[in-house]
Amino acid sequence: MAYRLRTWTLGFVLLAALSSPARAAWTLVSADSPVTVVRATNVFAPGAGESLRADDLVLLSQQGVTQIQDDDGTLVALGAQSRVMLQADGHIALLRGWMKIAYACKAASCPQRVVETERGAIRLSTSAAAIVATPDDTGDIAVFSESGVQTLALKPPLTINAGSFAKLSGSAPAHILPRPSSAFLAAMPAAFRDALQPLPTDATPSSAALKPLRPITYDDIAPWLTSTLPARKRFAARFHTRLADSAFRASIESHLNALPDWRVFLYPPTRAVNRTIRYP
Repeated sequence: MAYRLRTWTLGFVLLAALSSPARAAWTLVSADSPVTVVRATNVFAPGAGESLRADDLVLLSQQGVTQIQDDDGTLVALGAQSRVMLQADGHIALLRGWMKIAYACKAASCPQRVVETERGAIRLSTSAAAIVATPDDTGDIAVFSESGVQTLALKPPLTINAGSFAKLSGSAPAHILPRPSSAFLAAMPAAFRDALQPLPTDATPSSAALKPLRPITYDDIAPWLTSTLPARKRFAARFHTRLADSAFRASIESHLNALPDWRVFLYPPTRAVNRTIRYP
């Protein structure tokens, strides 16, 4: 009987492994300026050729363009001061900045690429390229479909055909134009005018030797904590161990009205203590 249980268990494990989608690895292939990454609860400074991981928060410096790419054929260029989060489900959360993404997966079964923004998710079709901008804290977004068809998850969903330009500003309905606006083109990083090309990667990346610079501070992650992105729901559980740092804890406490999901970690409920009641 024990042998049969072991056999069935092994079968289930193999079936799960075969049915689970492969996780494409991201690589930082080019960076004009230093890149900062929040991984777990530490800050890192990876260089070109380093691997990036799911749940990495990536912050670019004030100038230049950075390119990352994965094993599925996804190319992503990021403009200065952009903030993105890489996720294991094929999603990339864009909090602020400029992103150009090209997706040309040639595998038999390609995962759908999704760019999450505070105004909704943008779903890319296969063999598509798009430029997405969320340049400030207003929550406005602009999407230019360079090729393929992109779908913005609104009610009802908004289809952005190749060559079309969509802008969402304030509470106004999405505005569709047959071409990008002059303001969009003027603000867009100059490198985004060219088609993205895959770049060679370092055959011997040094990710294993990458050392953290320091633990995160509140300022490192504050824009993410107050965002409306779906990933925000996981941040309290991920970063709550930093409450042991007095400065981090004080910052969370002072912003608790905007961070209600942190209350349970700041003030955990008192557990009932089992007491033996003795009767006279």
